[in-house]
This record gives sequence, C-alpha cells and structure tokens, in this order.
Amino acid sequence: MNIKSVFLFAFSAAIAWSCGSNTEAVETSEAQEVPAYLSATNASVDLNASTLQWKGFKTYTNDSHTGTIAIQEGEFKLEEGKLVGGRFVIDMNSIVCKDLEDETYNAKLVNHLKSDDFFAVDSFPTAVFEITNVVEEANMEKGTTHIISGNLTIRGITKNISFPANVTVDKNGVSLSAPEFGINRTQFNVMFRSSGIAGVLKDQLIDDNLLLTINVNGNI
Repeated sequence: MNIKSVFLFAFSAAIAWSCGSNTEAVETSEAQEVPAYLSATNASVDLNASTLQWKGFKTYTNDSHTGTIAIQEGEFKLEEGKLVGGRFVIDMNSIVCKDLEDETYNAKLVNHLKSDDFFAVDSFPTAVFEITNVVEEANMEKGTTHIISGNLTIRGITKNISFPANVTVDKNGVSLSAPEFGINRTQFNVMFRSSGIAGVLKDQLIDDNLLLTINVNGNI
C-alpha cells in the first residue's frame, strides 16, 4: 500500500467518514486565550441557514457514512466591518446520518455515535468552537480567503485548531464557510477502533480523522 493510501481519512462503522478523501487533519495545539474584543458588535447565527456536515470511513475498506450536526446557538464578533471572533455551541444530540436508508441500522449507528465509544453525549451534550484569531490569507488551491483559528471542545477536551475558510461581511450579514477539513478524533479521547488501540483488525480499523464542512451564517 502506498503512502497516499495510508493517509485516507475518516471515521466509520459506527462513524465512517467519506472513503477515498485526500483531506488531511489540521494540526492541533493547546487551547489559546480568547481575546475580549470589548468594542466588537455581535451578529447572531441564523440557525436555519447554518450547517455542520461530517463525513468518515474505515481506513482500509469502502465503508463510509455522512451526516449533519446542528448548531444550537452562536454569534459572530465584528469590528470595523470585519470578523474578529465568535462562539458556536454544537448540539451533539442532533447527530444525524444522511446516507443510511434502513431505519433500524441508521438508529443503531446514531446511537453508537452518541455512546461512550464516541461522543459520550449523556456526559457531554454539547461541543463548542470559539474563534481565537482571524487572518486574511488567500489560499488559491482551496479557493479560500481567511485562516480561522479557534478552541474546539469535544468531550470536555479543548484544543486549538486552524483551517482555511471563506469569510464575507456585508449588509446582508456574515458568512463563514470552510471546505472539508479533518480533525484527529483521538486528540479528544474518541478512541473506538482507532490506530492507538491494540488488537483491532485491519478491516475494522476506523480512521483517526473525521472530516468536517462548515457553513455558518449570521444576521447583522
């Protein structure tokens, strides 16, 4: 197996993420201080116009699933017409699988995702992403305009991540959209059938990385 095959990303069986993707996980670091932005104005997130999509797969098979998670509440922070911050609460109880038509298997998968094997929703009903820095930096390859950095909290563990995104602020509101990027689930103690667990059969290995696509819109 070549190097590219080793780096296929996702999260499956009980959370498969998109077999065949070449998307690599972003780097994580320790949580960063969130600036106060005392002079910033707030723009509330339009929950009906915002989506968070997940994709994943087993590392060495074609098993894959896709779905969504709802944003529970959130706001952008603006200064002089530019995005400088924001905080978004994600409802982990809202996890949905979109590709499984069999209702019984769909429910089984979703319940497994909510269990202690994955997101431990009973103990950690929400995840949070809080922006710590916004840099205008065009990425021609990805077609993005900014780099967003922020503290992501899953299962009570907070890590800082950075990813490319498109940001628009105008009279119509605020838009933050990020093309597919990966995060390493093991950084947040989501360890089920991961590469760090001894004895997992190769065809049962669930990739360490989950893929996310973000589209969040706000009203000024």
